[in-house]
Amino acid sequence: MRKTILFIAVAFFGLQALKAQVIQGTSNSSAGGATGDITFGVKAGFGFSTFLGRDYVDITPKPGFYVGGVAEIPAFFDGFYFQPEAIIQFQGADIGAGDLNLLYLHLPIMGKYHITEAIAVEFGPQIGFLLADNWDEDVSIIDTKKVNIGLNFGGGYRLNENFYFNLRLSPALTRVIEETTTKNFAFQVGANYFF
Repeated sequence: MRKTILFIAVAFFGLQALKAQVIQGTSNSSAGGATGDITFGVKAGFGFSTFLGRDYVDITPKPGFYVGGVAEIPAFFDGFYFQPEAIIQFQGADIGAGDLNLLYLHLPIMGKYHITEAIAVEFGPQIGFLLADNWDEDVSIIDTKKVNIGLNFGGGYRLNENFYFNLRLSPALTRVIEETTTKNFAFQVGANYFF
């Protein structure tokens, strides 16, 4: 946990230092461009999560929410951005024997391309660290996995310089529970607010 907090702090202050070096007065981030300013913001939203795999039947999706921070970094060419994020997200599903509740710290690194000034597509990997769960490994013998690797893809709509709304699908590439084929899958809808 200490390593995770240290990583987030280093990443945040590194981005602040990078932002300080950007030449101010160039094109605004809402207009796109590789020479614009780095912007920071917060994000929050709701979604549904479930498990994919053959180990459980009658899996019921679970509603949840997320909250976190985001940076938007112009890169390469007009309309393209790197978008690193740090998100606390509640996930899980009803697996018949009871609810499995999971709390993750997700660190996505998204590539975002604005097809138009308002409409964008997003794609990128993420690593997630399990912060807490309600799984009793003493009873079930097997444990939940502490690291979750996945992909994100989706799109969004920029209302103005401050508000950006997005939809995202997040299938996991790694298992939720050891010695099973069960993997996370999440759908998110939310908003970013850039300062």
